[in-house]
Amino acid sequence: MSVEKMTMMNVIGNISDVDNVLKDIILSGKVDLVSALSQIEDNSFVFNVKDENLEKVIDLNYITSFSKDKNYEELLKKGEELESILNMKSNYMESNLKVDIDILKASDELSSIYEEVKIPSEELEKAQEELGEIEDFYKSFSNIRDINIPIENLRGLSHFDFRFGILSKEDRIKLKKNYENILAIILHTGTGKEGEVYLTIYPSNIREEMNRILRSLNFKEIQVPEEYKGTPIEMVKYLKAKKEKLQKDIDALERKLSNLREIHQDAIISAVNQLKTKEKIEDIKEELARSNKFFYLSGWVSKKDKEKLGEILKGYKDMLVMFKDETDLTPPTKLRNIWLFKPFESLVKMYGMPSYNELDPTPFLSLSYMFLFGAMFGDLGQGFILLLGGMLLGRKNKMFGGLLGRLGLSSMVFGTLYGAVFGIETILPALLIKPFENINTVLVSAIFIGIALILISYIYGMINSVKRKDMEDGLFGKEGLAGFLFYLCLLILIGGNLLKKPILSMEVGVVIIILCIAVMVFKQPLTHLIKGKRPLHGEDITGYYIESVFSIIETLLSMLSGTVSFIRVGAFALTHVGLFIAFETIGHMIGTTAGNIIVLIIGNIVIIGMEGLIVFIQGLRLQYYELFSRYYKGEGREFKPVNIK
Repeated sequence: MSVEKMTMMNVIGNISDVDNVLKDIILSGKVDLVSALSQIEDNSFVFNVKDENLEKVIDLNYITSFSKDKNYEELLKKGEELESILNMKSNYMESNLKVDIDILKASDELSSIYEEVKIPSEELEKAQEELGEIEDFYKSFSNIRDINIPIENLRGLSHFDFRFGILSKEDRIKLKKNYENILAIILHTGTGKEGEVYLTIYPSNIREEMNRILRSLNFKEIQVPEEYKGTPIEMVKYLKAKKEKLQKDIDALERKLSNLREIHQDAIISAVNQLKTKEKIEDIKEELARSNKFFYLSGWVSKKDKEKLGEILKGYKDMLVMFKDETDLTPPTKLRNIWLFKPFESLVKMYGMPSYNELDPTPFLSLSYMFLFGAMFGDLGQGFILLLGGMLLGRKNKMFGGLLGRLGLSSMVFGTLYGAVFGIETILPALLIKPFENINTVLVSAIFIGIALILISYIYGMINSVKRKDMEDGLFGKEGLAGFLFYLCLLILIGGNLLKKPILSMEVGVVIIILCIAVMVFKQPLTHLIKGKRPLHGEDITGYYIESVFSIIETLLSMLSGTVSFIRVGAFALTHVGLFIAFETIGHMIGTTAGNIIVLIIGNIVIIGMEGLIVFIQGLRLQYYELFSRYYKGEGREFKPVNIK
């Protein structure tokens, strides 16, 4: 339940071993690579200079980045084209890393298969394209029934042009209104799916004018290829016969490709997977550096995995592996939580990844969020539905399914405490309280819960400031010790006044509050004074104090609003009951048992779906805005080990 400790691993090995070393690192899934070249340039890549390492030191003078091997790229494109033609899908697999990649063998296999597949594939593509063109023409032209003139006669006209085309209903109306002004014969010849088909005949010398008129009418021309002859009816018969022949050719080619797929599928997928693995390795090499004889690798490793990686790499001859705990770079963050808290990491990451020197908020968020959700959505039956839904969703999305299941379990616990089962409160006795019968108690309890969570968040914030070595915010900041005492003192004074049982005298309380305000206003000069830094202020002294005063006002408002904001926990607990009562009332108004049951079922579905989502969002809002803002920055980078995916 913490952020794992990291160490920087530096590796120097023979250049001939680089691919195999990267395979082992990918398979381990335990190394987050960083740029080795940058490490070397920043003098962060250090190792013991002994006699056996002398050559490695000398070779640093020839350091450079890896140039990408592009010999496989054209071959990979060819393999992926084969997969597309034969409708196959390869994938990165760890098993590919366990065998030697033989580019020459893959090249020979793919080239041979490619030649065998490419010719029928091109023939199929050409036949399908031709069939598509015929289909498009056939749909419109097959409806021309009223013309019994061979198309070549129209082509033979000396002084006239002709065009077939389609007009929409709106354009036909426009044509009808202006027909007397158009110097052309326009004949309706049939009906197609896209509109009415027309034949237009006009003098050749007004071709440009007719083109303009037909464009204004959105005339969709039907092109008649030169090879088509005879009357439209004869052309349709010719097209039908040609379609049938093309379809037979297409079926035969598809069968041939299907047979080739069965024969060569395993060889193609194996070759493509190996080439993709090679591509992955070449991409990873961009993070490495090289010299004439050696490669240099740097990456973050969890301290607990240090020995295991050392064991993996010690099998290589002349391999130098070093681990360095102290470095100027900020390590990535790797969270380590028990199974109960694991799904809530997704909510933490939505806000931001914890920094390496920051407490992991997942345990606190997990417990508090489950508590808040259960308190707002307490129902044994509806919680069981959420639990069941989480178990089913967990098969596809383990993280979200686990989250939903745990919230459902929390809802079931509070449902037992409230004595509610699918909204009905007469089946079970309440072990703790019935919210609708104790409204004031529920609302006041919600505020006390909020106060407790806010106080815990202040403690988290102070611990994070200590881990960051941030004295200014940790001691004197509004989320630090000064802010904590300010908030605590306000609570004691207001609470004592409301209960008429003063815990702290007003005079002492006011003095503490004034001191806290002064400390928060003067936090920068106080910090600089303690650390012995000069000057005590930045360049803009006036701006600093104006900003500090407004910050105190904003702090006071946020403390009050943040505390009161938790009253929504009680409000939603009451709304949950009230919403069911509304559906129950509608069911009684129907007057029949069947109708009442149907309404209650619909009511539960609406409550689980709609109110469940609202409560989920409201609980998240309380976490992010009222708690996280007091103790959590989330400015870290997630630990992402290189892997085959």
